[in-house]
Amino acid sequence: MKYLVQGWHSYRFLISPDELSRILSEYHLVIFNAHVPADYTKSPLDEYIAAYSRLYDLLLSGEKIIWKRDYPLFLHRGITTDLSNCIYGNFHIYEGEQYKRADFGEPVVGISPAALCLRIDENNKLHCSTSCSYSFYPEGYMGVSLDYPKMIQYPYGDGYEPLRTTETLRSYQDFIMLKDSVKKLTRPFSIKAAGNERRLNIRVSDEVRSRLNDCYLFRQYGVIVK
Repeated sequence: MKYLVQGWHSYRFLISPDELSRILSEYHLVIFNAHVPADYTKSPLDEYIAAYSRLYDLLLSGEKIIWKRDYPLFLHRGITTDLSNCIYGNFHIYEGEQYKRADFGEPVVGISPAALCLRIDENNKLHCSTSCSYSFYPEGYMGVSLDYPKMIQYPYGDGYEPLRTTETLRSYQDFIMLKDSVKKLTRPFSIKAAGNERRLNIRVSDEVRSRLNDCYLFRQYGVIVK
């Protein structure tokens, strides 16, 4: 991509694979964070949902998610209604095969794994954070995040134009529609541990909420989902 971005709109949630599949069925999924084969156009939804389903099952089974074993399941994808925006360039040879990289005219909505980090300090105070990395804290996997840039700069002359809002871009509407679809299925939730209650910036569907008490992370800290 030739543009620069600053700041992010983020929306974290955990829903069932069937619920996510229904939402994403109206969109195209694309890879934008890695090179792709020269004949690539988009990624199959089934592939993404299969990986999401496996992580979802591990989470709600109470089994510990282990990076060395489970890292192939942590997929990133772009979500778009407009494949014509998803242009690829920078063709190159890698291990004898031709590849290309994303050179999109506008950002696409990203969907990426999200994690929740918990800690109880020496004063028995509960600390919660969703800014931790799932690669360093895979056992804290807690669904996914929709991410879209807040500000953007396009090349202009020898430099870049001033920062401007992304809310005028067509692809921003994808973020709004996706967010609205998730919001209809979900509610925020709170957790209680060590006498502390915290409201999380993660939304969950009713189907998920009823099973979260059994996840590995919450059992480790004696968490009760409210």
